[in-house]
Amino acid sequence: MMAKYTITIKTLIDNNFDFQMKNYPIFDENYRETLNHNILYHYYENEIGFETAPLFRFYLNQKLNEIMPYYNELYKVQKKLIDDNLLLNNVNLREELQGSNTNNTTTTGNSTSQSTNNGTSNNKNLFQDTPQGQISQTDIDNQTWATNLTLDKNTTNNTINDTSSNNGSANTNATNTYLKTIIGNNGGKFNIDILNDIKNNLMNIDLMIINDLSELFMQIF
Repeated sequence: MMAKYTITIKTLIDNNFDFQMKNYPIFDENYRETLNHNILYHYYENEIGFETAPLFRFYLNQKLNEIMPYYNELYKVQKKLIDDNLLLNNVNLREELQGSNTNNTTTTGNSTSQSTNNGTSNNKNLFQDTPQGQISQTDIDNQTWATNLTLDKNTTNNTINDTSSNNGSANTNATNTYLKTIIGNNGGKFNIDILNDIKNNLMNIDLMIINDLSELFMQIF
């Protein structure tokens, strides 16, 4: 197909014309070559809307600088939906509950005990040379006469007091954590229904950019 008014993109490509589409902002530098290819080959046989190729190049890059900040945001959102698998999983819920329990226990006790022991003991040892004689109890107690006499008299008083006190406290702290994550589909939709929604709503951003560039080409066919 021969150009009627100016020159076609095909002719410029065949002559190794440098379109210099290298500096306009793009969400991913690795995608620049793909987008450039889609733009140029979409308009492959279209005539440029300017008298010279350098003038066309200037306005092409200027237009891309103007519109790409907006489309870059769309690219980023759509890429995130795909990378996070949110196109098929429309539910991504993370629920986290955290609580603590504290138990305080205090024990107090007093105990008192007392014991008393009282006792008296009398021990007497008597030796008499004349067993035929009689010594009365009174004589022994009064130590009046005996060959050998030993008297032991003991009185014992013991009192024991025991007082004890017990005080104690215990604290128990516990922390409970509950984590629940739900990823999947909501609303009773099957994956095929969601795929149809994606097909109907997923944006062809490349084509949107291409359409915005149509004003740079001849509109007479």
